[in-house]
Amino acid sequence: MKVREIMGLAAEFAGRRDVADFLGGRSAENAAEGEREADTLLRCYNIAENELALDYLPIERVQRFESEGLVPYTAFEASPVEILSVRDGWGRRLPFTAAEQGVRVRAGTAEITYAVRPQVKKMDDDAEECWRGNARLLALCTACEYALMSGMFEAAAFLDKRCRDALACACRERGGRMRPRRWV
Repeated sequence: MKVREIMGLAAEFAGRRDVADFLGGRSAENAAEGEREADTLLRCYNIAENELALDYLPIERVQRFESEGLVPYTAFEASPVEILSVRDGWGRRLPFTAAEQGVRVRAGTAEITYAVRPQVKKMDDDAEECWRGNARLLALCTACEYALMSGMFEAAAFLDKRCRDALACACRERGGRMRPRRWV
């Protein structure tokens, strides 16, 4: 799914049908305002995607290494944010330590599962693979950010409730981390 499609859905959730029509190419009226609102929505999309990936539903990568005791972070295809697990060639968990230079693990084959930060997207980019089933969740979170940035506080409160409910369902389904609400 394209980022533009998720942004269009987010605009509809936020009550901005005119922006959704602009993103879908169905309206060319007031193109300057549409472009400005699309840029704001894109910024909100990137914020929402980053927050979801780092706090709730990590974007996981799995990579196999031949280790001599240390797997340097420079050897990873993508820069890891968190090391989730290390397994040997037979799938058994291995003890590991995330050190400053890399991941310390016993010598031999190591299959490392790690979380990565999502790349900053443009409108015509594809969404991360892990969000394909959760386009609605990402659109709700984007719409909530957009409503906050636009000063639509009542809509933001309503969208925040919907976003948190969808997030709780997604975390239950995919084994994400849902932090409990706390009173400060």
